[in-house]
Amino acid sequence: MRYHKYLYLAGEKFKNPHLQTHLDALMKSDKASLKELEAIQLERLKKLLHHAKNSTLFYKERLKDIDIDTMTLADLKKIPVLTKSELKANADDLRNEPEGQGLIKAETSGTTGDVFLFNKNIHWDASFRAAQYRGYSWYGVEPWAKSLYFWGFKKAFKDKLKIRVLDFLLNRYRFFDYTNEEFERAADRIRESTYIAGYSSSIHMMAEYFKKKGYKFDNIKMVKGTAEKVYDSYHKSVKEVFGRKITSEYGSAEAGVIAYECPEGHMHIVMENVIIEEIDNKIIVTNLWAYSLPYIRFELGDYVVLDNETKCACGRKHKIIKEVTGRIGRKIYGKEGVYSTININHTFKNLSFKHNIELAYAAKQYEKGKMVFDIIDDGELNQTEAREKLIASAYEYFKDDVDIEVNFVTYSEGKTKKQKDFESFIKEEEA
Repeated sequence: MRYHKYLYLAGEKFKNPHLQTHLDALMKSDKASLKELEAIQLERLKKLLHHAKNSTLFYKERLKDIDIDTMTLADLKKIPVLTKSELKANADDLRNEPEGQGLIKAETSGTTGDVFLFNKNIHWDASFRAAQYRGYSWYGVEPWAKSLYFWGFKKAFKDKLKIRVLDFLLNRYRFFDYTNEEFERAADRIRESTYIAGYSSSIHMMAEYFKKKGYKFDNIKMVKGTAEKVYDSYHKSVKEVFGRKITSEYGSAEAGVIAYECPEGHMHIVMENVIIEEIDNKIIVTNLWAYSLPYIRFELGDYVVLDNETKCACGRKHKIIKEVTGRIGRKIYGKEGVYSTININHTFKNLSFKHNIELAYAAKQYEKGKMVFDIIDDGELNQTEAREKLIASAYEYFKDDVDIEVNFVTYSEGKTKKQKDFESFIKEEEA
């Protein structure tokens, strides 16, 4: 209904009056040349560096030998990388939070176990949501369109009531429980919706249920997965049920939306908002709108592969992230050696490439020298072959140093939090 559009626009103007300005600018540069995009980056980078140097004790020292006015994008590498431990240790010297500037509370997700609280300046928040909405526009979706939302939250009645009111204002229906009964009740809502967003594993779980029931929906313009890894195996049932695969949105609390997948299947970096580098497969992020807590060359904690060669058929010249391959931080402990979690990604990519077996998994380690893979079985998997090939693939990366246990599991009903690729229950001091 039209009132949802006006209700949304009024709410956005009240919450963040700068959002539309940021969105207009992103739409204007959507088909800009790479040279034009890099010019935008350099201009915003210099402005950010001047601010950081003049307003924070930390960067006053770190940037003292940097000639900001004459620097190029290539000169950014002269500034040391900012690690998470360094960020937390120097947080007070990094903050610039003047009163009266509409600061917005935020926190990191704590995927690696370290939750960090901070405040965003209002343009930081506006740039984040504007990047989302530009991505929506690639699929013909307006931000006030009716939607379904899969996300984790507290389940106390008071919290539910507050969230229901918020969701009404945003014209969306949120799942409180991920059960077959809830999916069945939601079928009519889906037929009235324009897009679906949230945890990719939950969206896939719903698609599997509808697939078995023979339901299909031809009205959904976009299915967006965020906060979790989107496994290749998820796309088949989602596309069969909703007519399109899961679109990836990659970002973080610190960086906002880093990249958004276009309809041609490429993850375009939001170059107007961030500068992305890759060092030893680690992503390094500079957030060009983070003034209240400057994130300059921040080691985010993910392994990535950048693609500087592909020219996307969509016509956008924004650089591309080919793949997010895993999280940094947790180690895999063998009987003798220590391994990076990126080896898990290689194990499953190898399995897909060599044997055309695509699996959704959750890897866990409870003791040194042993790893457990919980493999989601949609009912069509040849478990004997999958177990045999998976163990053989893992052997190529871990040899005899890590024993592999393979369990086949179904989706957990009542799921309310995001699924992790890898969890270690070994304390560092025990390793």
